[in-house]
Amino acid sequence: MKAALRASLKDGDWVDKLPWVMLGIRTAPKEDLQSSSAELVYGQPLRVPGDFVPSITVPWSATLQRSVLLDNARLFAPVPTSRHSLPQSHIPAGLQTADYVFIRHDAHKGPLHPPYEGPFRVLETGDKHFVVDRGGKPERLSIDRLKPAHLDVAKPIDLAQPPRRGRPPALRPPLAPLPPKPSTLHAPHTCNVGTPPAAGSPRPPVRRSRYGRLIRPPPR
Repeated sequence: MKAALRASLKDGDWVDKLPWVMLGIRTAPKEDLQSSSAELVYGQPLRVPGDFVPSITVPWSATLQRSVLLDNARLFAPVPTSRHSLPQSHIPAGLQTADYVFIRHDAHKGPLHPPYEGPFRVLETGDKHFVVDRGGKPERLSIDRLKPAHLDVAKPIDLAQPPRRGRPPALRPPLAPLPPKPSTLHAPHTCNVGTPPAAGSPRPPVRRSRYGRLIRPPPR
């Protein structure tokens, strides 16, 4: 750009020459691409002006200027205030004739969660709402959330199931197997020399944990 400005600049006013230099860069053909930048963007070359018509100075007239301003003011149509900040919805082509649709997931989703769920079968169509079969239950949805599903009807279609709502069921920890009872067949016979328990004294209750283990109190 600097080289083009230096080649076309005759005085210090480079601002007036900048649009023409930019236009020349866009219309200049590239040897490696065999086309110009304008052809790659617009599909056709830009029309470069040739001989300029000499400018004719028209004397300023207050009446003419007033009529021009009034004509421009009549063409200006203000936007109604009732349509400010209204979102524009896009309806995909072929939605009214689609037998299966995808449903947009508007709730919070993870980074790898797909934006659409489906496909689901269409039961009833309308101008603003569709009735869709979700897990065997008809559900009325707005067309803003729907997208047509182009499926191969010659093959069996695997319909999606709606996600389960609510908290997942609590999983209980598996119970540990009970410890085997000690065998007394080969145990040596020992004689208890200590004092026998008093007759009629209650035995302490046997306490076990929820996993089936025997709880022994610490010796005193």
